[in-house]
Amino acid sequence: MIKLYSLILLFSISFTQNIIEDEITSFIESLDDKTLTLTIQKDDIDSDATLSILNEKIFFDTLIEDGTIAIIDSVSITTYDFNDKIIIMETVDNTFLDIFNRNNLSKYSVVKKNIAYRISIVDYKFKSLLTTIEFDMSSKEIISIEVKDNDMTLFKARIDSISTFNSYIDGKNFDSWKVLDWRENE
Repeated sequence: MIKLYSLILLFSISFTQNIIEDEITSFIESLDDKTLTLTIQKDDIDSDATLSILNEKIFFDTLIEDGTIAIIDSVSITTYDFNDKIIIMETVDNTFLDIFNRNNLSKYSVVKKNIAYRISIVDYKFKSLLTTIEFDMSSKEIISIEVKDNDMTLFKARIDSISTFNSYIDGKNFDSWKVLDWRENE
């Protein structure tokens, strides 16, 4: 009888952990046409930013902090530097924000899971990037994310709120701005 209860407990724990991964995937898929208000934590200093997702593009707005907005799509980053009025275009394979692209999560493998007090912490690995997601099982939302490359923290943020998609650059005229095109020729 004890073996049966042990087997049932093991099965329920395993099933719950797979549900967590599915819930995280569902949450990321639901972010299309949404804006996340973030508090970025770096060197014991908090700063504000937004991360917006529309179709296959990720808009990372750190305008208040450093005067830039980066638009990331599958193969390039376009950075709008409002301080210097420069647009920088670059080719990329992947970025630390790729996990927010609903098609990219499948490239990541789960390397560790922990559940405590209805909060799940899941570590995803892709190449040298380790992405730790803190997920609230009650609200079914990601509440924080940290991305490390080896032991160096690239990004650590808490999600403060979620709203409808909003882009600061929509309707702006950039005709007078300098353009630096560093994309690789294909």
